[in-house]
Amino acid sequence: MDSANPKRSGVSRRGLATMGVAAAAAAALPGTPSAAAPVTKLRVEDRLAIQDLFTDYLWAYDCTDEAAFLELFTPDATVMGKATRYQGREAILGWFRYLIEMREREGDDIWMHEAGQFRYVRSGNAWIVYAYATHFNGNSAKGSKGVRSLGYFACECTRDGQGWKFNRFSISPWDRNKLPWKKPLPWAAG
Repeated sequence: MDSANPKRSGVSRRGLATMGVAAAAAAALPGTPSAAAPVTKLRVEDRLAIQDLFTDYLWAYDCTDEAAFLELFTPDATVMGKATRYQGREAILGWFRYLIEMREREGDDIWMHEAGQFRYVRSGNAWIVYAYATHFNGNSAKGSKGVRSLGYFACECTRDGQGWKFNRFSISPWDRNKLPWKKPLPWAAG
């Protein structure tokens, strides 16, 4: 074989050019995930929606809005507060009222919370979300303000027809010795 007479592959130059166009067109089609392939990464839109869920929690709590607060939880949600389990919206409302009463007893007219540094871990059909929890307080009568507590959230978030909700929720004291996602989940015991 010499360069003037190359060996034929059975594919014409026109056919070869058409294959390139077909490959480019196929690459432009949106991908469809396989039903068997598990979702291992949370879409950016869902990450932002979960962060909005935390933001709505903080605003509802700090502004003492019971209805808005309860709407953030699934009907059968579990909240772990200081090793006490609150199951269902009625119990969660009792926990919320207890916290607001504590604020009033202490004479603080300002309680503000922040959540940040989110970490998402897949758990079946839900996502376990870890975040820093910072709680500020202020007392205008005493002229005091500061950080009341530091800790972290560990929450199981699920999506329903209305968006993301808390199905399991906890706030734990800070522990500088072990990453939260390497510990048992607070609601797992009992």
